[in-house]
Amino acid sequence: QNGNSAWVSWASANHHRIATVQQLEVDTFADLQFFKPLLGDRRIVQLGESGHGVAEFNHAKVRLIKFLHQQMGFDVIAFESGLYECYAANEQMTRSPEMSATTLMRNCIFGVWHTDEVLPLFEYIKSTRGTARPLTLAGFDTQMSTRLGVASRPAFFAELVRAIDPARASTVEATDRQHIDGIYTSGNAANYATTNQARLTEFYGSLELFFEQHRDVLSERFGRAAPIVAEKAAYSMLRYMEQTRIGSGPSANREEGGVAIRDFGMANNLTFLANDLYQGRKIMVWAHNFHIRHDHMATAADAPPTMGKWVRERFRDQLYTIGFYMNRGTAAQNNRAVYSISPGPVDSMEWVMNSTGAPVLFIDFLFQQRHEGNSWMFNSTLQREWGVNAFRIVPRNQYDGVLFIESVKAPSYLVF
Repeated sequence: QNGNSAWVSWASANHHRIATVQQLEVDTFADLQFFKPLLGDRRIVQLGESGHGVAEFNHAKVRLIKFLHQQMGFDVIAFESGLYECYAANEQMTRSPEMSATTLMRNCIFGVWHTDEVLPLFEYIKSTRGTARPLTLAGFDTQMSTRLGVASRPAFFAELVRAIDPARASTVEATDRQHIDGIYTSGNAANYATTNQARLTEFYGSLELFFEQHRDVLSERFGRAAPIVAEKAAYSMLRYMEQTRIGSGPSANREEGGVAIRDFGMANNLTFLANDLYQGRKIMVWAHNFHIRHDHMATAADAPPTMGKWVRERFRDQLYTIGFYMNRGTAAQNNRAVYSISPGPVDSMEWVMNSTGAPVLFIDFLFQQRHEGNSWMFNSTLQREWGVNAFRIVPRNQYDGVLFIESVKAPSYLVF
């Protein structure tokens, strides 16, 4: 099969070739300069990935983050990981600069990114401390991403509560620790959330309200950040428990299921980072393509809305969303099992990009006018999540551009 030659001709003439995904010791980012006019003064750039377990995605994103930080004024990196955990890790790094990059990483992000390829980002974050423009680490997930990182939350809650209601502080600390232990040791978070639904809702709901009601007084005592982070951490637990209780099975309505609950919560947390905690600052978002897509509901009759829907609605003029795709090689599932990826079928989005002959490239969607050569980005076109799950999307309705890597491999996971 020859495929659509007009598509190949257009893509060959209109892509930006990226020289390398590798992190260079001295890097002028000469091959990434094309991003400057595309991004302009946009202050939120979402960096996706069609699978979590891809070494080259990790390399490429770390290099792109360094470029955006050094040359385009972005100074917050927000992960698809726990809001509290990443905030606390960032604060701990400030107080204890001797903390290793490995510990910083383990305190913040999910284990799917505990890799040799991501670790240099945390080394870089540490290296920016003490400079005029440190790179701030943040998270926006409603889920708890690391038990190591969330272990300090009960004491964090209690310290704030103690300033207003000393008698309540010890109960808050003990109860939050009990629920953390219950979730992690039960082996079934959904069962724990269901069994303890009333207690969890009452506890975290009242805690969220407490921090909201006493925000001004607490801000005078602890600074502006801690009280509003505590409020959002309690909010996140409510969403997390609701998500695990309802689940994501076929019996749940697509707009009311666990996936939508989590993603709406993540959108609210990212909005909080952009509008409140880091108001006016330029933010990079690290997440799966699934979460950052602008209109996931359009991909299937039963597809839930995801974070990107609300982020697009709230920040359209400030936003640029980049999907990351691969063509062939190997990758790892979330459980680190390695699987194979075959080249994209003829006339798929991956096939079009691979037909350019560039090993790594970027194609902008946002600033294109439709014609025959790029009609694939305006029409329903096959693409693959995780490199293997094929379904159709209208690419331009989902992303502002795509970074494509022809050949990939599974990452090298760190062993602790």
